[in-house]
Amino acid sequence: MALTCEVCGSPIRGPPSRVEIDGAVLLVCTNCARRGTPIGAPAQAKGVLTPRMPAEAGLSPDLEVDPDYPLIVKAAREKLGLTQEQLGRKINVKPSVISHVETGKMKPDLALARTLMHELKVNLLVASSELDQTRS
Repeated sequence: MALTCEVCGSPIRGPPSRVEIDGAVLLVCTNCARRGTPIGAPAQAKGVLTPRMPAEAGLSPDLEVDPDYPLIVKAAREKLGLTQEQLGRKINVKPSVISHVETGKMKPDLALARTLMHELKVNLLVASSELDQTRS
C-alpha cells in the first residue's frame, strides 16, 4: 500500500515529510513539504500514521468522559438557549451527533468532549481514579 500525499493526493515516492500547515500536521510529498513547517525527522514510510495520544493533545491520559455526560450536555445547551442545530453549527458537527450525545447513544471522544466543554462552558472530563472509586 503506497502512501499518498495528504495535500495533493499523489503517491509519495521516497521518504514522506511530516509538516504543519495551518495548524494541521500532515504527511506530504517532497513537493508539498515546502508549503508547511517541518515537524521533526522524516516520517517512517509504514503506511499507517500513529494517532495522537491524549497527552499530546494537552490532556492527561487518565481522564475519561463523565458518565453523566448526556445530562450535562443537554442542561448546558438549554441553559445557553441553543437548539441542537445551533450547537451543531457552532462546533461543526451534525445535529444528529448532538442528539445522540444527549440521549447517551454516543459517548463523545476526547476531542468532541473538549469542544463541547469549551462551547458549553462545562466540565465533561473526570479522572479515571475518581470513576474507579465510585464504581467500587
